[in-house]
Amino acid sequence: MQSIFLISMKISLQRKRAILFSVWRRKMTDKTISESTLKISAVGDISLGDHPVCAGHGMRSIFSRHLDKVISDVSSHLRKSEITIGNLETVTSDKGLKKYWLPSYEMRGNPAHLSLLKKAGINLLGVANNHSMQHGVDAFNDMLIELEDSGIPSIGVDDGKGITKPYIHKHGDGNESFIFAVSTRPEEWVDGLVPYSLRSDPKSLLEEVKKLRASCSGFLICSIHWGLEFLDYPSLDQVQLAHNLIDNGVDVVFGHHSHVLQPVERYKNGLIFYSLGNFIFDLWSRKTKYSIIANVVLSKKDEPRFDYVPVIVNENGCVRTASGNETKTIDGLLSWQRYLDHDYVHLSKEEYTQRYRNEENKFRYSSYRYFIRNSYKYPLIFLFQSVFRTLIRRLSGN
Repeated sequence: MQSIFLISMKISLQRKRAILFSVWRRKMTDKTISESTLKISAVGDISLGDHPVCAGHGMRSIFSRHLDKVISDVSSHLRKSEITIGNLETVTSDKGLKKYWLPSYEMRGNPAHLSLLKKAGINLLGVANNHSMQHGVDAFNDMLIELEDSGIPSIGVDDGKGITKPYIHKHGDGNESFIFAVSTRPEEWVDGLVPYSLRSDPKSLLEEVKKLRASCSGFLICSIHWGLEFLDYPSLDQVQLAHNLIDNGVDVVFGHHSHVLQPVERYKNGLIFYSLGNFIFDLWSRKTKYSIIANVVLSKKDEPRFDYVPVIVNENGCVRTASGNETKTIDGLLSWQRYLDHDYVHLSKEEYTQRYRNEENKFRYSSYRYFIRNSYKYPLIFLFQSVFRTLIRRLSGN
């Protein structure tokens, strides 16, 4: 009887342990599921077309020659996150293309090359920027179809009711994170309404963000095309808008348009990348060739964590990881302390704009030098059109 009692006690203890272990495991599993996390990477401006000053030998031509080798050196870094986002700065469609007419050819990507981005690990692209309408509404809409066919979702398009349509990432616990794209840059190509998410009024943008936040149970990520070109620090207006975006529920801001790297700021419980610079682009200035792959880990329990892979756009247009002094330069450009230590925080809007005009003039004269040095690379039909167009502009004062 005693042995039977002992055996019974032993079985009872084993059952209790099993039950306690089951309860503990269920609690741990529930805890793990309930804590949504998201690992997202972002890169800056992506051009699949030839810049006007590089017509015939720019990015469209480079992709045609090198194909996936343009970004194969960094593709392993692009694939590490659940989502890797970029800003598609050129209309990638052949709809309405007049092959030998320079205005129709420049800044127009080959849709066949979208698959190379997908293959490399870029799986979400923003289309809200100041080049969206360069080749008309039909070409823009065709690009959206080409993106879908390539397996790359797009963001930066309105839903018809004045609200941008976010990309929705569903977590295992049922929560949903929203990623959306907007542009605050003035429209340059068409009059009237545009199909992409153009936002000229900061107040209405913030009201829109509040609505997105109210519908979003996970994280809210904003990709924004803003600011002025070639300046490696944001304006006070940008800083204020970025802070307002975070205050109204955005977790991470990924900025672009300046074509150069700008600092990263940790504000409250949010992250602001003021400009990720160029990622795939055919600009020639050295400072436009420094870039990063930004990696962010979001968790409901902790503040956002981030690191980055410093990269360089080579002279041949291909992207590689940076090294040595290149990395030090990139680290310096991203430093928020650099922004605070200079007079940038005290610049008026007029002073900031004047600095931009100075940089714009430098860029214009550098484009003339680049054109002359590389004149042998241009197809004759584009060379003649470029020279003629430049003469007309100089004579007209534009």
